[in-house]
Amino acid sequence: MNTQSWIVLLAIMLATSSEVRAASFAAQVNEFVVGQGAAAGFDNPGAALGSPARFTGVGVFPGVVSAFNPPYLASEVVSIGEGGVLELQLANFILPSATGRDLGVFVNVGLIDNDFPNGVASNPLSATAGSFSAEAAVLEVSANGINWVSLGSQLFDVPTIGYTDVVSPFAETAGNAPTDFGLPFDGALADLAGLQYHDAAGPDMLDLFAGSGGGTWLDLESTGLERIGWVRFSVPDDGNPNTSSKFELDAISVANGAVGPAVPEPSAIVLALIGFAAFATAHRRRRG
Repeated sequence: MNTQSWIVLLAIMLATSSEVRAASFAAQVNEFVVGQGAAAGFDNPGAALGSPARFTGVGVFPGVVSAFNPPYLASEVVSIGEGGVLELQLANFILPSATGRDLGVFVNVGLIDNDFPNGVASNPLSATAGSFSAEAAVLEVSANGINWVSLGSQLFDVPTIGYTDVVSPFAETAGNAPTDFGLPFDGALADLAGLQYHDAAGPDMLDLFAGSGGGTWLDLESTGLERIGWVRFSVPDDGNPNTSSKFELDAISVANGAVGPAVPEPSAIVLALIGFAAFATAHRRRRG
């Protein structure tokens, strides 16, 4: 490990504690390159900070966020095109474990309603049939913001659910029982095939989500990292001028059971750098 990496790790040890928190999201944008072909006007990276949207369309067509009504305002979603990069710093470290999925990615994917406005999903259902805005990006994670581990290209295709007590997927009034954005959804898009959003007569989509806010969840244990505080998305240039890939993000979330100590602010890293430099200087003087 190089000196810079040791400095950042020292800052982490000095600035964090063992306190565990629930519901942790991205807190800071470290890098943003919009890229080519991104959605026009959706160039505010701050839209990816904090919690996923529960209610969307205020001032336009207001409604709860549901599997059939994803967030779509520029204040809620940021877009990156080919050659684009979005690097986010988490509020709290992810502590990957063997018990399940650790990182949730919330985008603006939605399902086509086959029985509007009742919310009935297509069957079969996939990223290219019966849904819209399912997109892929290269995902990388880091323990220190310097050294990165790539998980390769990932497809993000699971929609978001804002409330557990709203039975209409297009309701214009917010609910009183929010879903848990820190509770991983262990299913897949295909599991929603043919389901109705709410069906009093039998199992429905809300039952399947079981209180989770949805999103695409990833198990990060395979990275070999003990903690993860930085997440980076990128869209490679495919070299074809006739095609244009893009990726749109609402938010990222840490699983409740994987939330670790706070990621240090840049000022803490600077202080650690000063302290490390002073220690190194004193050590050299003693040896001299």
